[in-house]
Amino acid sequence: MKIRIGVIGCLGRMGKKILSELTTNTKVEIAGAVARADSKYVGLDIGPIIGHSFNLGIKVTSSISDAFESSDVVIDFTTKECVLDCLKAAVKFKIPLVSGTTGIESIDLKKYAAEIPILWSANMSVGVNVLLKLVKKAAELLGNEYDAEIWEMHHNLKKDLPSGTAIELGKAVASASERDFRLSQYFHSYLKIREKGKIGFAVSRGGGVVGDHSVMFINSDERIELNHKTIDRTAFAKGAIQAAIWLYKNKKGAPGLYSMQDVI
Repeated sequence: MKIRIGVIGCLGRMGKKILSELTTNTKVEIAGAVARADSKYVGLDIGPIIGHSFNLGIKVTSSISDAFESSDVVIDFTTKECVLDCLKAAVKFKIPLVSGTTGIESIDLKKYAAEIPILWSANMSVGVNVLLKLVKKAAELLGNEYDAEIWEMHHNLKKDLPSGTAIELGKAVASASERDFRLSQYFHSYLKIREKGKIGFAVSRGGGVVGDHSVMFINSDERIELNHKTIDRTAFAKGAIQAAIWLYKNKKGAPGLYSMQDVI
């Protein structure tokens, strides 16, 4: 039996990619596709919307509840406000939720994860999550003897900065090298010289860059760089679907907060 997956935010960049990938995955089927209530696509079949020349039999809806009620697991790539609605619906219908929405640091995911399985990651790509493991190991081996610098670049429409992925990379460095991330993170300022033990962040925005991340460990003698560049958002979509399948198969009866680090 195929796993029924609902997609919240189905008309966004990620939503369309996920829907497209779902149509080619033999292990799953699309259970629902949710967009904003004011979207002109509500009520239309998703087939032509994601580039197919034929209908797929799934119409865009504005009802989050309907999507959860008809799904085995739901994937969300939306906004902070919409995530809250998804979390409430997930708890109500007892449906596992996968979310890649960033900028939600003020939301207590653990509160909701006490009742249902939730998998949240700032970046769903397998490559970035391998990078996180490599960064943790490098920070563990190098300790505080090396300055840690994180640089990220995204398209010119991205609102949050630094990116959620950059923050996760910073947390990886902090935990592995026993630094307090909340005290250590800083943005470069011309008013200050670099402080020892801090984690530096640099941010660039331009064009249609999907996502580039670099973590550098530097001392007076050498520099170590770990890099990841996303070529296409398909990497995120495939990772999100892999996460949804994993969460449903392994944790559907086990409330808790999980991440892509648990999947790979």
